[in-house]
Amino acid sequence: MKSAIRHSRAIAGLFLAVSPGFSPASPTQGSGLQITVGQTVEITRSHNRCWFPTVHRFRSGELLITMSMCPDEVNSEGIFSAYCISRDGGTTWSKRYTMGAEASDCWSEEPDADDAIWQFCTYPEWVREGDVLEYLADLTKFSHGGRHISEDRDVLVTLAQPAHVTDNYLFDYKFGDPWPTSVPLADTRFKTQLDARSYGNIIKGAQGDLLCSAYILTAADATRRAEDPTHRRFYRAILLRSTDGGKHWVEYATIAAVPPGRRPAWMGDEGCTEGSLSLLPDGRLYAVYRTSGKGGMIGNSWSADGGRTWTSPAWIGFSGVAPRIHRLHNGMMVLATGRPGPVALRVNSDGLGKEWSGPSVLYSEMSTRYCDTVEVSPGKLLVVYDSVPYGWYEIPYADRAARNRIMGTFVEVANP
Repeated sequence: MKSAIRHSRAIAGLFLAVSPGFSPASPTQGSGLQITVGQTVEITRSHNRCWFPTVHRFRSGELLITMSMCPDEVNSEGIFSAYCISRDGGTTWSKRYTMGAEASDCWSEEPDADDAIWQFCTYPEWVREGDVLEYLADLTKFSHGGRHISEDRDVLVTLAQPAHVTDNYLFDYKFGDPWPTSVPLADTRFKTQLDARSYGNIIKGAQGDLLCSAYILTAADATRRAEDPTHRRFYRAILLRSTDGGKHWVEYATIAAVPPGRRPAWMGDEGCTEGSLSLLPDGRLYAVYRTSGKGGMIGNSWSADGGRTWTSPAWIGFSGVAPRIHRLHNGMMVLATGRPGPVALRVNSDGLGKEWSGPSVLYSEMSTRYCDTVEVSPGKLLVVYDSVPYGWYEIPYADRAARNRIMGTFVEVANP
């Protein structure tokens, strides 16, 4: 998840303690759709950073929630994350178990045949210094209800178009007060990286292949930015495909990109970034993606040929970051997101992505608005999100009572 894009969400997220203009949606939305917000539980807390959660369910019933414990920076040697386990459907949670690889980016939508949940990619690592078409990524597998973790650091990703090379950075240097006129490189031996990141979820395609979304700033798109008088970004959402069980991933197609000429009015100033995929009941693929952290709409696209070609980018009708979509047991899709505005859940009742319900508001205080959801039992969801009283900055030592928290709210969704 960490790339050059992340500094924009740092600035945008600092002013989200109150979100005027949003109110809780009615429990009944659309044609018979009922959404009922229930109990909220605290999952874990820390005086250190503790944010950007994801949540997953093993077939054996345990829930896995992961979180980042490090600053929002690009520093492959400073990565630090943790996870908690629940064995009672999300009511109570274990202690935090710490690990090195960041618990974010791209996750398998369902456990594999061995009931293992996959987390794909942290930082791109050079195969050969200067090679902008191939990189190595991490594939971490959580199994045995979260008691066993294995990590493969030798997963190959092959791009179809040269990626831009970007500088690493430390958050406290890049976003100090006052901002430095010259940003020093991160305190790592790896001063640069490819500006590419898998993000969202891994799904099975109709042919048994594995698919996941990613976002990339190509070398050509970096030139577009340099020539743009507003200095907006031109990230594009791409589709990665694996036919060998996740050992080698190949860029298969562009899902969405900023079109030539005038940028669409609904599209934010980043281009097409953090995305998520779903295989629809009619065999098509559906994708959503962020376009900004400061008001640009979420985009969506469809593919009728297994992901080779996609419909033109179109606005979904609301804004948000990290829009992860998940399919429920009854075929409906759900999406939790926020910014601008609170953490909110939306539902697509026909499972095809065309129309989404209004927002069911879950949390309006200071938060990154990075959130995720899982169906813990038929029709019962757990939506997870963070509560960060100092926004993107660390809690001052003097404020000993303050804590960053990971929270979860239960939501019942029914379509009688």
